[in-house]
Formats: sequence, structure tokens, C-alpha cells
Amino acid sequence: MMASISQVVRERMEQAFRRSGLEGCQEVLQSDLDEWQRTQMNVAVIGLSGTGKSSLINAFLDLNADDEGAAEVGSNETTVEIQSYKHPNNHRLVFTDLPGVGTPRFPKESYLRRVEVDKYDFFLLVTVKRFREDDGWLAKELKQRNKGFFFVRTHIGVEVSNDKAAHPKKHDEAKLIADIRSHTQCELKQICEEHEDPASSLDVKVFLVDNHLRMEYDFPDLFNQFVDDFPKLKQEALLLSMRTQTRAIVDLKAERLRSRIWKCAVISAGCAAVPIPGISFVTDACLLLRESKFYYHQLGLDSQSLRRLAEATGVEVGRLEAIVMQAFAVDIMSMTITNFVSFLGRCGCTMAAFEVESAAEAAVSLLPVIGQALAASMSYWTTRWMLGKILDHMHAVAKQVVDVAMQPRNE
Repeated sequence: MMASISQVVRERMEQAFRRSGLEGCQEVLQSDLDEWQRTQMNVAVIGLSGTGKSSLINAFLDLNADDEGAAEVGSNETTVEIQSYKHPNNHRLVFTDLPGVGTPRFPKESYLRRVEVDKYDFFLLVTVKRFREDDGWLAKELKQRNKGFFFVRTHIGVEVSNDKAAHPKKHDEAKLIADIRSHTQCELKQICEEHEDPASSLDVKVFLVDNHLRMEYDFPDLFNQFVDDFPKLKQEALLLSMRTQTRAIVDLKAERLRSRIWKCAVISAGCAAVPIPGISFVTDACLLLRESKFYYHQLGLDSQSLRRLAEATGVEVGRLEAIVMQAFAVDIMSMTITNFVSFLGRCGCTMAAFEVESAAEAAVSLLPVIGQALAASMSYWTTRWMLGKILDHMHAVAKQVVDVAMQPRNE
């Protein structure tokens, strides 16, 4: 178990245990479970007006232009002021629309200072056709500050449609995309090399996307790489804040959620050590129910997430809802303790085993010292096992949902 504990959490637990015993450790772990909601994350989206920054921001927020809190999108829109948009799942994840380098109000000489470059964790450098010399300068400056960044070229769907209209007989979408990618990468390397120390190299990462086709072209890879390249200390907060949109994100979320299980089990163990009949059973049931709902939402199995995934992929939402209902036979988000039994059975757990374990805990916890230790140990392993089974089942269902949602694109 200790191998899963970061050095910071380990030290906090040791201090808490010396101060107030197991109860103190529980408080530390509960605080650590909720830490992702308190982590501030700032992402800057940089480019000239008309490059599709607002639509790109909305794609990362998983919002449409008409949704509350979305970035305003319009043909007459111009970025003359810095504007920020909070993610609906976590207001500490903020995407900021910054004007491009070299505009009259944001000249290169004062650009980094005026946009407060050091406060951002990651940068998306956006264009619609070609990148400029100033983009290479900015890339060099960001690299010197150890800031992660990607180049993003938007409106690829428009370019594909235009080519298809111009060359109806010879149109080859795959070749067109490959040519655009090759040309853009060569162009960027040349621009960046003009600003780069010859002794070092600049890894140019460019993504070709269409903001209105969030499952097409490089968008899935952009989401995956965005999480992977984000500052390590903030990756968990970012991942748990973002909605599930790709198979890779599902797997990453499941991995992060699994790292929570032992912490919940320790909290359960602390309650089991209290020699009050029934308290462990109630606490464990509430903890399992709370975590189950958290997993369910994080893995994109709730109705709102299914609806948005259906809209993004063009699949009938009823198909996705049928998969989830068949797997669980109950609406998890409205589930209560009373209908928790059937849900556990669907996940490969039996309520009978849970009840027997809880009764045994209550009995042994009344024994002096050793009984409380035994009760805590029993509760720890039972809770850990059950949460593992629940997460395994939800992970499998979430992967099935994403696979079905992606079928129309691949057919």
C-alpha cells in the first residue's frame, strides 16, 4: 500500500498520526482525495483573430457556442482583450483566449509581460492556414521557460471540403491530410530553427483539427497528448476535470481512479476500528455509494455525458444508454442505499458477503485493542476489493460505450 503514497502525503500522514492517530490519517487522505478540486490550472490559447480559438476552447470545455459559459463564436469576433473561460466540471481549470503576438495592442517587445506568461501551465498556438515568424519566436520563449505547448492548425474540415469540390475525381482525403501535415511541419521547423540555438532542438508538435468535428482528424490525439504533456503535478486534476471523449482518456481516468481506492479503504478501516455497533456498515455503504457515483460520472456513463458523446459522434444516444442500463439496471446517479444491492451484484459483488463482513467487524471490534485492529483490517480489504470490482466493471462498460460511439466514424 505504501508504494502508492507520494512522499508529501506520507509525511502528512505521519505528522497527522502523531498528532491525532488514525483519525488524523483519515482527514489527510480525504483531503488528498479532494485535492484535484483545489488545484489551479491555467491554459493559454494564442492566435490571431479568426483562427478558431473560441471554438477550440469550447471543444476543450466540451461546450457548444450556445451553452452557458462557452466562448463567444462569430464571424465578426476579434480578440482585443484577454478573456478567460472556466471548465464546467471544475472552475479551477481555466482556458484563456490571448491575442496573437505582434498585434498593435500586444507588440512582441512587451507581449510576454502583458499576458503574464509565467502564470500559465500550457499553451496552444493556433492558426488557420500558416504559422508566422512570431510563432517561432514565441515557441522559443516558451521552451526557455520550460512551458509545454502545441501548434494547432484549425479548419481542416473546410480544407478537405474545398479540395473535394475542386477535385471531385482526384480527391484523396488521406493524401491531402498527409500533405498538409508534412508542409506544416516543415514550415514550422524552418520558422523555429531561425529562433533556436543550433546546439539544441525544438520538438515541433502540430495537430490538424476541425473544431466542429471533435472526433475527427487529430482531435482525439490532441486531447490525449494534452493530458500526457501537462505538468505532472497537475495531471490528475486536469484528467478528472475533463470529460471522457476518447478510449485513451477512459483508460487514463480508470488508472487515476484506481489510485484512490486504497485511500478510501484506509478511511473505511478507521471507521471500523470505532467500537460502536453498525457504524462500520453504514459508513462503508455510504463510502461505496459515493465513490461509485464518482467513478460513474468520471468515466462518462451519466446521462449528460452520454448525450454529449452522442452529439459529438453522431450515434443515437439511445444505443449508448441501452449499454449502460443493461450493465447496471439502475440509474447510478440517483441510486440510494436501498437499491444498492442489485448494483453490487452487477459488479460481481454480493451484499451478503458485505453484510457478513460488517457483522464480523462489529463483533471483533468489541474486543480490547486486538479486536479493533482486526476490524480495521477486515474493513480495509473488503472495501478495497469491492471498489476494485466496481471500477473494473464501470471501466469495461465505459470502453464499450466509447467503442460503439466511434463506430459511425470508422465505418
